[in-house]
Amino acid sequence: MAETFLVWKPLFIALMGGILPSLLWLWFWLRADKGCPEPKGLIAISFFAGMAVVYFALPLQRLVISSLPTIMAAVDTVALKFSLITISEETIKITLWAFIEEFAKYATVFFIAYKSKHFDEPVDAVVYLITAALGFAAMENTFYILKDLTDTGGATALLNGNLRFVGATIAHVTSSAFVGIAIAFSFRCPWFIKTPAVTLGIFLATLLHAYFNLSIMEAYGTKETLLVFARFWGVILVIIVLLQMIKRLQKTCTIN
Repeated sequence: MAETFLVWKPLFIALMGGILPSLLWLWFWLRADKGCPEPKGLIAISFFAGMAVVYFALPLQRLVISSLPTIMAAVDTVALKFSLITISEETIKITLWAFIEEFAKYATVFFIAYKSKHFDEPVDAVVYLITAALGFAAMENTFYILKDLTDTGGATALLNGNLRFVGATIAHVTSSAFVGIAIAFSFRCPWFIKTPAVTLGIFLATLLHAYFNLSIMEAYGTKETLLVFARFWGVILVIIVLLQMIKRLQKTCTIN
């Protein structure tokens, strides 16, 4: 019994460290929709589906790694032909990984919440995209904390968990929020407007996510890392402003 506890203890700590901060963030964002709250069951399904979709994203990201030589050959050919600046292999890899994650989170919401009768207001798009993003971040953070617990011990895992709570979780929220905002502003538009809007949203989310990951990789020391986080706190403020605009647009459409 004691041996079983010792085996499960790191996993339990990692799950708590990964999920609880995301649930706190989820509580914060759901308050933005407290005027017309979404069904708790659908929110829960979206959150756990966001966690589960990590297992679909990981094989695709491994495929990117194995395909990098072919991808880089194509990129270098295009860059040479059109006299473009050569993009590093690391930038290509991180950007493709970001696209896979952003599309996975969007697909989760599309198949679970988008067709629901409860998905009936523009702001719902932002709520469900952020919910799925927080689920994704929860599982991703769990993996990182579990790895740190296994490799280096509790103190390092706790420190890294806090940093990911502040930074990486924000990156997932902000990037997916822009996909939700794109859907929200085109909510009642015909498909030939909505489709380019969603495509643009995923494109911007991918760039934002990749920018965060590359910036963190290049940051040296706690000060530079916190500066990267601070930029994304600024993006959070922009998202809050855009949410207010969406709510006003929603009220106008309702009145009309």
